[in-house]
Amino acid sequence: MLTAALALSMATSIAAAPGASVYTDDLSRCLVDKTSKADQTFLVKWVFAAVSAGAEVKAMSSISQEQRTTYSIGVGKLMTRLLTVDCRPEAVKAIKYDGMQSIETAFELLGRVAMQGMMSDPAVANELGALAKGADLAELAKVFAEAGVAPGLSAPK
Repeated sequence: MLTAALALSMATSIAAAPGASVYTDDLSRCLVDKTSKADQTFLVKWVFAAVSAGAEVKAMSSISQEQRTTYSIGVGKLMTRLLTVDCRPEAVKAIKYDGMQSIETAFELLGRVAMQGMMSDPAVANELGALAKGADLAELAKVFAEAGVAPGLSAPK
């Protein structure tokens, strides 16, 4: 169950869980601080390999099951290193005071940071920017205006 929750949390970038305390924040910071750019890139590759196994997108990727297994084993080792060596004190406190959810929350942040690194690749940014070609910006602006938010700005407090 824990492995599945960690896998899910590392493969998605949903918002941090409400109620996280300083202990979960400390664990989150430690995970980010103790992962190299190579670790974070490997994490993104694992997410990509896992998602590419889905029936709806499998034909779009040439990743083999052997490669998926290699990525899964590698990320399992990375997770183990982070929680049992590099960030052990932070992990113990977060689990003790915030429960098992703290691990999921901390790995969600690490996943977001890793994805941000990937998004800074100019080729990726270009492809993401191509979304605007299909978007009706005028209609989207109307939705933002209706919500009281100017496009590009955050919601009023």
